[in-house]
Amino acid sequence: MYLTVCRTDPQYPRMAEIWKSTRTDAKWSKAQEVKITADTLSIYAHPAVSPDGKYLYFTSDMPGGYGGPDLWRVPMDEHGMGAVENLGPDINTAGNEVFPTCRPNGELYFSSNGRGGMGGLDIYRAREDTVSHHWSVSHLPAPVNSYADDFSMTFEGLHNRGYFSSNRSTGGRGWDKIFEFSYPEILQSVKGWVYEQDGYELPAAIVYMVGNDGTNLKLSVKSDGSFEQEVKPGVDYLFLATCKGYLNIRNQLSVPHVQKTEEYVLQFPLPSISIPVLVRNVFYAFDKADILETSKPALERLTQLLQENPNITIELGAHCDYRGTDSYNDDLSQRRAESVVGYLRQHGIEAARLTPKGYGKRQPKIVTQKLVDTYPFLHLGDTLTEAYIKRLPPEQQEDCNAINRRTEFRVLRTTYGLFDEKGRLRPDLIKPQDAETEEPADNGGAEFY
Repeated sequence: MYLTVCRTDPQYPRMAEIWKSTRTDAKWSKAQEVKITADTLSIYAHPAVSPDGKYLYFTSDMPGGYGGPDLWRVPMDEHGMGAVENLGPDINTAGNEVFPTCRPNGELYFSSNGRGGMGGLDIYRAREDTVSHHWSVSHLPAPVNSYADDFSMTFEGLHNRGYFSSNRSTGGRGWDKIFEFSYPEILQSVKGWVYEQDGYELPAAIVYMVGNDGTNLKLSVKSDGSFEQEVKPGVDYLFLATCKGYLNIRNQLSVPHVQKTEEYVLQFPLPSISIPVLVRNVFYAFDKADILETSKPALERLTQLLQENPNITIELGAHCDYRGTDSYNDDLSQRRAESVVGYLRQHGIEAARLTPKGYGKRQPKIVTQKLVDTYPFLHLGDTLTEAYIKRLPPEQQEDCNAINRRTEFRVLRTTYGLFDEKGRLRPDLIKPQDAETEEPADNGGAEFY
């Protein structure tokens, strides 16, 4: 989150500054000043981040402008910020340009008192031409704008509704007031959530979006792991969520031809590459290795994962609870792991990519934060050993035994089939690419669907 800070010091007058706070685990960090330039005699205020997260827009009266405070932007990435850029005479005037707001559809809203308007600060809408990089600017009509100062327009996500501030006279108390607005709309949008499989947000993730209408976008994820984007009726979309250290996940969305506002929700639980991944809802007959019919949907998803990602190999691990002898549980878990591998082989997955492993009761589950959230009687980092479980009440014991009885997969390699018998990269894998086409990172070649 970027914010404007105006510090007061009678001994040392200060200008407005832009500060930043980061949200982690439902808490905001202590805000720190963002140093855009070395200039300490100019104001830096009203920060707004572009939808792709590549630019920070702001207001400043630094040298090089067109009059009063102008609108500027600065590119930013994980390495820091680049050179500042004035938005130019299409946007800026001899007056004051302030309070920029960026919308996901590419529109920029701001206030200005240098364009005539209806009086004071008026709100304007601008759109940048991606070829010429010139801006087209239009004035918002009444009742949004008035004879007074109208400014600081914000929108509720993708919707054509939101809030703005104005000091127009309405008979109420005070000066600046907050007003609500809404335009009639039919809006279809997608909202997605990208998170690690245990349920915690991945703000470092990137989502790629392509559609059969030519749409090709790279979407940034917010600090809570979410993203929003407008979609069009009758278009089929493919979404790929990726994050370093995790398998990718793909989702598809076919938007129907409906004339009503609709929000579609997609989930992207990214499994880790470095730790075992639970295969949920795999069930066996009691005391046997036979896979129950209710397990088929989960195994079909796992089959699809391997079919779509031919360069990964996995270990299929089956685990038991503490009841029974060591040798019995070792044998049962091995047969169960082999049953899952057998299912995958029957559905076209090469045996060389699959390693069954029965762990018996030798690897009890270590409690994760997700398990603590689900079972509050557990403690983060505890190991569900036999001694640990037997100290619990009977109902909690059964919960722990159920947690220990599990089937997991672990990624062993991400280079299967990439090299020939002499260890050389296979030349037939090289495909010519358009130098201007940006391809998503492959996270080691693994995609999880």
